[in-house]
Amino acid sequence: MFSKIKQKYDFKRLYGYLKPYMFRLIVAVVFMSLFAGSYVALTALVVKFVNGIFVHKNSNMLILAALAFPAIFALKGIFDYGNSYLLSYVAQNLIRDMRMDMFKKFISLSHDFYVKNSSPKMMSRMTNDLGIVQGAIVSLPVYLIRNTLTFIGLLAAAFYLNWRFSLIAFIGFPIAALPLISFARKMRRSSKAGLQQKSEIYASLHQMLNGFSVIKAFNSEKHEGEKFKGDNMKYYGIAMAVDRVSARSSPTMNFIGAFAVAAVLFLGGKDVINGVWTAGAFVAFIVAAGNMYEPIKSFSGVNNQIQQAISAYERVFEIMDAVPSIQNAPNAYTLPAFSKSIEYKNVDFGYLPDKDVITDFSAKINLGETVAFVGHSGSGKTTIANLLLRFYDPKKGEILIDGHNLKDVTLESLRSQVGIVSQDVLLFDDTVKYNISYGSFGASMEDIMNAAKNANIHEVISRLPLGYDTPVGERGMKLSGGEKQRISIARAMLKNPPILVLDEATSALDSESEALVQNAIEKLMRNRTVILIAHRLATVKNADKIIVMEAGKIVESGTHEELVKIENGAYKKLTATQVL
Repeated sequence: MFSKIKQKYDFKRLYGYLKPYMFRLIVAVVFMSLFAGSYVALTALVVKFVNGIFVHKNSNMLILAALAFPAIFALKGIFDYGNSYLLSYVAQNLIRDMRMDMFKKFISLSHDFYVKNSSPKMMSRMTNDLGIVQGAIVSLPVYLIRNTLTFIGLLAAAFYLNWRFSLIAFIGFPIAALPLISFARKMRRSSKAGLQQKSEIYASLHQMLNGFSVIKAFNSEKHEGEKFKGDNMKYYGIAMAVDRVSARSSPTMNFIGAFAVAAVLFLGGKDVINGVWTAGAFVAFIVAAGNMYEPIKSFSGVNNQIQQAISAYERVFEIMDAVPSIQNAPNAYTLPAFSKSIEYKNVDFGYLPDKDVITDFSAKINLGETVAFVGHSGSGKTTIANLLLRFYDPKKGEILIDGHNLKDVTLESLRSQVGIVSQDVLLFDDTVKYNISYGSFGASMEDIMNAAKNANIHEVISRLPLGYDTPVGERGMKLSGGEKQRISIARAMLKNPPILVLDEATSALDSESEALVQNAIEKLMRNRTVILIAHRLATVKNADKIIVMEAGKIVESGTHEELVKIENGAYKKLTATQVL
């Protein structure tokens, strides 16, 4: 489905996003270094204070210790806050930029992408996966930089105090780190599977929320519950596998490291008893050695997070690197204002590689004509509109507007001259005013109201609680089917395109709504070139030309009066089942 991403290329891309915030990242690293240095300072003070207070009985040293320790921890807190805030700042800005680029990519992708990929799964990429990347940017530098510097500083202090015992302690570190290699492989596999399965849960939830009316009407709550339970349990199993690996890593490393600590404690304790080194130096050494294991232990958590972040990062850039199948040609130019004709020349097209929907299709629609396409479902009528709007490109042949091949002109200039009103009206979860003015955002309130009046919807809007500022709900659920349809007609009127596509615009309405919508459509059709797609033949009776389609081919064309005279004709058979 997506092209394979190279990790090396990924990290170059990440640097590109980090670059504008590099100064703050460097300052955060400085704070991390100072935080690590505070551990070394604390170790040095332990030597002085333990020897001064408990060996030499120095009361002044006791007062100094009481003052020094809070001061050091206060500085540690400042350094910790500084690096945490700056890393969060960098991460928030970086993810904001990536989210914006990801949204732009989604907007740019073609129809076939969304046919192949469900929207909830794509939402999971932008929300869940980007969230994981953001978390990694905040926490991984702390683990990898601050904890590494802390480890190096404490290691240097330990070698300074006693290099022989430091070697003994140091042997345990690489042994403790060995399990990370095995854990990394398992974590990477489980993390990627977990992200994929989480997107399935998003898809199941989205399907339920969009289809709840159908679910309830068919008493399918139990079925949907069982279906979601399967997805949920599958994710649970993967998540538990991740947690098992994560839970094993830290205890395993602690257990291995404990042997080195035990050896140092036993041998070092004997040397203190024999006077080889002071109690203060030994206590400081134990503190340093013990603190060294904390960064090592944290690397197990780092490993888990790295594997999850890499999996999420790959999924994000699978989207970022997707290429729209429909885009402007390198030398695309602006389509001049429509003035003559639309022409389909020997067009072949199919949504699937091995199955054509239309074959060798040719038709010409002159300026000012209303041309209706009729036929049974699957005959290719809607495909004609999809190709005109260049949602897809023909496999063979060409489509021309005034002699200009659609592939040679910019998408923006093409679509600015075509308006569409379809059966499946999409309204945005915003106000009535926003939905009417969508695509004509600079329109005045007067123009919006005039469009609504012409679409026979102004009076309905005036009775709404907030008038034109009333929210319509998700997909316009607060409105009836006829009201939604008339708002979409008002939207097309406001756009005022020279070419109009009407795709089954009245097929799902009751008779009263249909009359209002039909009247609005007749106003909309005036002085335009219209492509009319319909099952209900009463809506095409007055078209200048009717094209009858079967299995992607034109079988008849002419006016209504001409076609009904053809004995055993395809159009006449269609009319036999309907009252015109």
